[in-house]
Amino acid sequence: MTTTAPSAPQTLLKKHDRSDALQHARRLQPTGERPAWLGPRPVLSPTKAELGWLNGVNEPAVFDGLDAPWWQLTLPALNSLVETWIERARIRRDLTKVDARSLRDAGISPGAAAFEAAQHFWQAPIELRDYPADKASA
Repeated sequence: MTTTAPSAPQTLLKKHDRSDALQHARRLQPTGERPAWLGPRPVLSPTKAELGWLNGVNEPAVFDGLDAPWWQLTLPALNSLVETWIERARIRRDLTKVDARSLRDAGISPGAAAFEAAQHFWQAPIELRDYPADKASA
């Protein structure tokens, strides 16, 4: 009878044991450090073309008027907007004075004209004549 020496207990890996995969995945996770094999990060310096885009130009036209106060830059736009609103109000006021026969002769339905005349001055005008002939020429 031979006796065998007791062997060390072996740990058997079960099919659902993923400890090896987890350790491997932890080694692959980024640490935020640049790998040594990539070398130092290159410093990108601007090219001569990028640095010299204003060479020979004392004051480019792009910057004309930008030294003015903000209210002087916005006044022309506000003036144009108010003029547009005044013109819309005048046109809509005049539209209410046109009789139905003249509107029909112009190809505008009186209902569409009344709807347009009732709009506020800040609202964009609608298309009064919606005929296929008008859309083909446009």
